[in-house]
Amino acid sequence: MSSSRMKVFRWKNCYADVAASKHGITVQSFFDDVIAPAICALEDKISALGRSGDPGDAFAQADMEDVLKETKMAFGLAIQSIWERQLRGYLRGCASELMPSNALAAQVTKANWTQLCELFLELRGIRLNAFPSFADLDTLQLLGNACRHGDGSSAIEVAMRCPELWRVYPPMPFEDQPRDSGLPPIALMDVPVERLREFVAAVAIFWDDAEYIYNESIERKHPSLEAKLARERTERNWRPQATPDGGA
Repeated sequence: MSSSRMKVFRWKNCYADVAASKHGITVQSFFDDVIAPAICALEDKISALGRSGDPGDAFAQADMEDVLKETKMAFGLAIQSIWERQLRGYLRGCASELMPSNALAAQVTKANWTQLCELFLELRGIRLNAFPSFADLDTLQLLGNACRHGDGSSAIEVAMRCPELWRVYPPMPFEDQPRDSGLPPIALMDVPVERLREFVAAVAIFWDDAEYIYNESIERKHPSLEAKLARERTERNWRPQATPDGGA
């Protein structure tokens, strides 16, 4: 189908869309103003200990490296927690406004990740996995569970999807037993700060895409919004199209 005949996907706008307009800024600010400075401070301390001539500082450096690793895991959990609270709040707002008699808002509160994805489709008419950022958001959900609970099904899935989150250690001298070929424990995971940045970007991109759909769904648009959307339609990598039944 030619682009001229494609119909832009629209949903029924809610106040929840307005309330979510700053979510991307919030999570990006958390990274820029909290995560990045904290990690830089720890890395600087590790470097200073490494330059020290005090023999005891070699042990302190190793301890601080463990602190850094745990800090990055904690920040991974924090990013996932912010994202999940944002999404649940958004869906509760949509449910309360669009289907107040269906008790969907209560379902949102109790739903697991799979159920949240189903509720998103029911409430917004588009699959959550249609959003380009979904792959990272799905992995972020698993990472958060793994960081919160430790070894388990989520940690196994993260290890299968993202083996690069674990360091590869060379065999020890005179090691005569083969290394365990099983999946590595969560205690050895070391999340690169760049990966945290990518997760934050995925959350921000999701909310930016949601705002784009919101703007397209406004029935009577101000000329300035029409001009903005005209630019976005040519610049955006993703513009969801409506299916014959009105969904996407």
